[in-house]
Amino acid sequence: MLFTSFLFVVFFLAVLLVVCCIRTRTYQHLFLLAASLYFFWASSHFIIVLLLIAVIVSYYSGAMIHRSSDPRHRKIILGVAAALLLGILGYFKYYNFGISAANTTLFLLFNVKDPLLYLNIILPIGISFYTFQALSYPLDIYRHNMYPAESLQEYALYVTYFPQLVAGPIVRAIEFLPQLKKKVVITPENLRSGLTFMAWGFFKKLAIADNLAPVVNATFSNPVGAPSAVIMFATFLFGIQIFCDFSGYTDIAIGAARMMDFQLPINFDRPYLSRSPTEFWHKWHITLSRFVRDFLYIPLGGNRKGVLRTHFNLIVTWLACGLWHGASWNFVAWGGYHGVLLSAHKLISSGKNGEEPGVSRVSARVWIVISLLVTQYFVFLGWLIFRVGNLEHLKYCLYKFVIFDFNVTPGQQIFGIGVLCVVLGLFVISLHPGSFRILWNTLTFDHIGYLNRVQLKYWALFVLGIVIAIIILGPNATPQFIYFQF
Repeated sequence: MLFTSFLFVVFFLAVLLVVCCIRTRTYQHLFLLAASLYFFWASSHFIIVLLLIAVIVSYYSGAMIHRSSDPRHRKIILGVAAALLLGILGYFKYYNFGISAANTTLFLLFNVKDPLLYLNIILPIGISFYTFQALSYPLDIYRHNMYPAESLQEYALYVTYFPQLVAGPIVRAIEFLPQLKKKVVITPENLRSGLTFMAWGFFKKLAIADNLAPVVNATFSNPVGAPSAVIMFATFLFGIQIFCDFSGYTDIAIGAARMMDFQLPINFDRPYLSRSPTEFWHKWHITLSRFVRDFLYIPLGGNRKGVLRTHFNLIVTWLACGLWHGASWNFVAWGGYHGVLLSAHKLISSGKNGEEPGVSRVSARVWIVISLLVTQYFVFLGWLIFRVGNLEHLKYCLYKFVIFDFNVTPGQQIFGIGVLCVVLGLFVISLHPGSFRILWNTLTFDHIGYLNRVQLKYWALFVLGIVIAIIILGPNATPQFIYFQF
């Protein structure tokens, strides 16, 4: 059931109405659990069994870990639970990828073509997200970060809660379970705040991302022969598309939850204003970055075992993160690319603490602009790796992105001059502190918070304007959210 479908609107309004009518917390939660399971069933049917297995395995393993005082016994239980959960994820998501890699290796070594058979496996929707969410529960209990849920019903609602079920944000039990201690109270403030998030999310998805998708797809379906200007422009559009698509979904999820008095964590914080690769991953898909940091990077040793081990841990962590996104070599390359990028940034920035003595405020502002532009160049280069799955096409696109061929049409020249003017304008603005402050405050302005504080009539005009914009700009057919495939 797509958030952008009319069926979801009817479903969500019905859920809100029924929850509002139910007077007791227990029955509210039972209804929300049933509604969440129906939401998943409507999209996946019998594959809901995998979701239920994830719930049962993680819940009972968490309970057994909590009851045991034997460190070895606790570790065995955690290992078995992780093996089951990751084994299911690995089978459905990576089996054919592993067979492909094995067949390629056997062909290169022994000239044997496809000795291992592929299976017709359908990737279950949202499996990466709810598997990570379920896995975090016994891990947090094992680390003594939390106590188990009071009941299976309460825990099942945490894992299956429909706004964040299929594409995040990845919510930790320690964040969500305490919210189930109170009765759901639907207030005018929650309705207004939630609808603001949802309206903005729908606009980003329908009016921006879905209109960019055909242009991006047309370019990257067969990019060989396209000049550098086209490749770079399509990569830029894809960066905007994936941001508006994924953050749009997250805004809808956060808004839907907030209308029902639940708080989901923010997943994006203006990532394209980042001034370093490290800052970018503090602002993009925040809940995934936090998950791989807490449950992979730190257990590997983090930065506690020397310089070489730190860089090794970073690269391994982001290789795994890339593979989590999809069973394809371009995703592995994308993860490794960001691991190397983070490692290089850590190496370059080590030993630098704050502003260096003798650096003027003007120089600091100019450096902000330079670091922002350089960071985004490398981020968008990463999006090219992420988007182009065909390795031959990817090699061509990377070459054209890095080595500009200056093969441009008059229209592209005008666009390029416009981009150059914007860049030069940023440097000019950075020379004047007042102008720079106004620009930066405008870019970082909390528009959602502001809309929730303005008078009701102005807020209603905002919602009406969003609805009209979506009706005018929204395409006739909307594709599913990009991250549904992950």
